[in-house]
Amino acid sequence: MKKIKEILASTYFIAILFVFKMMVYYSLIEVNQLEIVLILISLVVWGGIYFCFSKCGLKRKREIFLSVYFLLSLLMFADTMYYNYYNQTVSIREIWQAKSVTAVPKSFIATLIPASFLLFIDIPFAYYSFKKYIDTKAQKDKPLKRELKYIISVLLAVLITLVANPFHSTAIERVNNTEFFTNHVNDIYEAIADNITPAEMEEEEILEVLNEIVPETTGPAYNGIGKGRNLILIQLEAFQDFLIGAEYNGQEITPNINRLIEKDSLYFDNFYSNIGKGNTADAEFSSLNSLYPVIEGESYRLYEENVYNGLPWLLREEGYRAFAVHGYEGEFWNRENAYPYQGFQDYISMEDLNQEEIIGMGVSDKSMFRQLIPILEEQKEPYFSFVITLTNHHPFLLDEQYTSFQLKEEDQDTKLGAYLQTVHYTDEAIGQFIEDLKKAGLYDNTVIAFYGDHHGLNCGMEDVQEDVSEFIGRVYDYDEMLNVPFIIHVPDSGISKVIHTTGGHIDVMPTISNIMGLTYDDTFTLGQDLGNAKEGFVAFTTYLFEGSFVKDDVIFEISREGIFEGSRAWRIGTNESLDASLFEEDYNKAILLKKTSKEILEQNLMANYIIHEDIPTKEAND
Repeated sequence: MKKIKEILASTYFIAILFVFKMMVYYSLIEVNQLEIVLILISLVVWGGIYFCFSKCGLKRKREIFLSVYFLLSLLMFADTMYYNYYNQTVSIREIWQAKSVTAVPKSFIATLIPASFLLFIDIPFAYYSFKKYIDTKAQKDKPLKRELKYIISVLLAVLITLVANPFHSTAIERVNNTEFFTNHVNDIYEAIADNITPAEMEEEEILEVLNEIVPETTGPAYNGIGKGRNLILIQLEAFQDFLIGAEYNGQEITPNINRLIEKDSLYFDNFYSNIGKGNTADAEFSSLNSLYPVIEGESYRLYEENVYNGLPWLLREEGYRAFAVHGYEGEFWNRENAYPYQGFQDYISMEDLNQEEIIGMGVSDKSMFRQLIPILEEQKEPYFSFVITLTNHHPFLLDEQYTSFQLKEEDQDTKLGAYLQTVHYTDEAIGQFIEDLKKAGLYDNTVIAFYGDHHGLNCGMEDVQEDVSEFIGRVYDYDEMLNVPFIIHVPDSGISKVIHTTGGHIDVMPTISNIMGLTYDDTFTLGQDLGNAKEGFVAFTTYLFEGSFVKDDVIFEISREGIFEGSRAWRIGTNESLDASLFEEDYNKAILLKKTSKEILEQNLMANYIIHEDIPTKEAND
């Protein structure tokens, strides 16, 4: 027994446990290169922390050590959860998102990885070892101040060298972006630097960049075919494009959307989600304003009070009343506070709706659409209604009484099976809504547009990747995962076309503006009208790191270390590998687009060009 206690208290045993901890950590965040080097660096830093605590003269240092070690383990746990969802580790700048991320418990729990809990098993052993170590006679002696200062100095020098990377070493940059300690120290350093340094780009430089890299795409195609009509823009929760027109087990997955596409519609099938860390909220932010979201957090919180000139404001200038509708809580993603600055005159949320039919997070899609009809009937025309669906939200829960889609036995209790059920339900809700619009006499004078906000099935999850690959008949990769539908339906317009030009959320505002015959100052519009564009380009923020992009039939993914070297590119739809080194110019364009868009937001540049007479509040419209 004594021998076992000696082994448990041994620093060698703790070092072995820590190596195992880091092996689990780097495996879960999918570090495939430099893993041994990263583990050794992490071990050295951890050893320094352990020794510094043991030698310092702090009171209650056992408890402080335990707290620090637990918090470090918790951060690793958060990294693995965050990576499982976003394919990126967590940032200190996203701590404010914790409330939004955990506000949906079932979705939060569904992202948990059982292996992540292994990151906590060494904590009691580490504490026991530390306690025994400092209780020995040698540790009761006077703290070794000189040695302690030396160790701290060396650790700080190593961390500063790695973070600063004065020689611009590619190897150091790789370590910097993936090793646990240096990655988070670097993140804190950048967060502080961003808050104390002046703007990186002057306004004149921003205008020059916009003039050079944002294409002019005005043209006669489809211009004004919806002018003067009401506009209903529907953001489809977690709706992916591979569902459109697809069949499963002898059933159409989206029969109602399929019928809409066949007549009086433009369907953009090469359209991609370019969301930031605000997920759904950033999809609507980008779509309404033709600006890119940022990596630091949701735009509705970071830039809540900025001046904008997106779709709600543009339509209001034409006499439209603009309001939003969603079946979840009004405060979620800070919508209640942000929407007045976006130009919405009212926001009808879960609190304002009848809640007799709740599915998953909130009011069911069918119930929300049913309740929307009398709201629309009361509106003075023309109006702009921005509607956000909800039932198809992860983890795709649907009680049997609401299901009508027959799954194969092997797909029962799988993510793919659950996803197909809720997607089909939302499609049924849309079909019901269209029929209700017709019965109410609202359909003929209304442009109805749809787009998916983001993926529902993450190709980074092994079981999902296997199931979806089998379903679509090829490897399920990011080109399919990030591809979402964009459809504009104009009753009795006679248009019927599938447009293959590459686009994304960034292009929704200029494309719909052309349909509605709107004119506006496009100085700070980063997207283009896909109805007239000949080629497209979309930069990514999350899931694929900044610098990644899609262009025509090529998708480019920056390396997981965040540097150009080691990146990959492939042909959309075929998975054919391409030489990534050929796309450095486009990589730089993606970086510049994202940087420019961020500077527009950080400096609130639209305030220099746009003046709105009022910023309405929800209370003023109640």
